Amino acid sequence: MDDATRNAVLQLLGNAMSDISEECWCAGWSGGSEYHIPELCRRAVESGRSQLWGHGEVTPEQARGLLYLAEQLGCWANWDTAGYAAHQPFPIPPEHLAAVD
Repeated sequence: MDDATRNAVLQLLGNAMSDISEECWCAGWSGGSEYHIPELCRRAVESGRSQLWGHGEVTPEQARGLLYLAEQLGCWANWDTAGYAAHQPFPIPPEHLAAVD
């Protein structure tokens, strides 16, 4: 994947993560989304059940789509002042893991 395509896919992943944050927390990028969303996606795919987050949920269908993008990139996204940047969320810091439990 060339750099332009990689950046476009990263922005697509970041936007999809932001949409989930907005749906669940009414925040375009809730603090910790870079850790919470990947873990919620992992759990949704593994269990086949929606994962509650805030006042919304991450569905297995959403999770599969985001996991596909993350696998293509080899990373997840994190909000940066210049857009979205590559982020490796695993292992999740304990304080963020506690927030999704």
